[in-house]
Amino acid sequence: MTRTSKAPDTGPAHIYVDGGSRDNPGPSGIAYLIKSPDEKTTIAKKAKYIGRATNNIAEYTAVLEALSRALDLGIKNVLVRSDSDLVVKQLSGRYRVKNPKLRDLYLACKREIDAFDRFRIEHIPRDKNKEADKMVRDIIKARLQKAANTPKSRFKPDGIIYVAGGSKGILEHSAAAFVIATPDNTVLAMSAKYLGARSPNIAEYAAIYLATKKARSLGLRKILIRSDNQLVAKQLTGQFAVKSDKLNKPYSECIKALESFDKFAVQIIPRNSNKVARKMVSGTMKDYMKEERGSRAPASSEGNDQPQARNE
Repeated sequence: MTRTSKAPDTGPAHIYVDGGSRDNPGPSGIAYLIKSPDEKTTIAKKAKYIGRATNNIAEYTAVLEALSRALDLGIKNVLVRSDSDLVVKQLSGRYRVKNPKLRDLYLACKREIDAFDRFRIEHIPRDKNKEADKMVRDIIKARLQKAANTPKSRFKPDGIIYVAGGSKGILEHSAAAFVIATPDNTVLAMSAKYLGARSPNIAEYAAIYLATKKARSLGLRKILIRSDNQLVAKQLTGQFAVKSDKLNKPYSECIKALESFDKFAVQIIPRNSNKVARKMVSGTMKDYMKEERGSRAPASSEGNDQPQARNE
């Protein structure tokens, strides 16, 4: 884009930036607002989904894109406001950039900063950055919900995946299972795995992860996941936040796996529409418990059925 000539300087334009990641690293977004010096006018604003990243990478990306846009608009005097203490202190020279993954973004920001006549950056509390923060959260949520809300006429999967995860007892036994089929119900693959002591939700995430791994090996690029676990399905589509620390890692792994496909959707189905995968889960746990009981059976006393003497 061609950058315009210098705009009249009536004080610094105020630039609010924010970058955020769900689960850090995880699905990430950036946002910025460029406002007039009196903040009565919003000159430009943007929110963008940037894929899988960390909070700091997202924040630097937001700063870089905001500075680039300001220069394109001919703005040469800016005050950047961010709620990231790390990024503010690094760009103002108070902290060194030790993370090699941030260094390229830092240097790119510094090159843009050098093009301004005046540049200042300051840290603000999160509650003073509500608009940019909301834009980030909204863009991430919209991206995760997009697949689930895509009309069927525009989304024709080459694979339909039924997944199930379950447990028996109080975190005693669990298993995951999946069935991968074509849209005309030709089964391409099916598998079940015993997981040990896991919760039903962790087992469900495991089923999805294992299924996506198999789907990639089959060359599938557009998949429809069908699950009867409402919590997991709604977390993957951004309708529910992941509040449990124990689910953060499996959630992030599944999001990363799903985003490797050209298109994916997650659909909630009734439990009775998921009978095959459910039966595989219960059967796998039963088989394991049967083997476990067999290994604990007392040794045979055949050939030695005389009562043993006791010391009295």
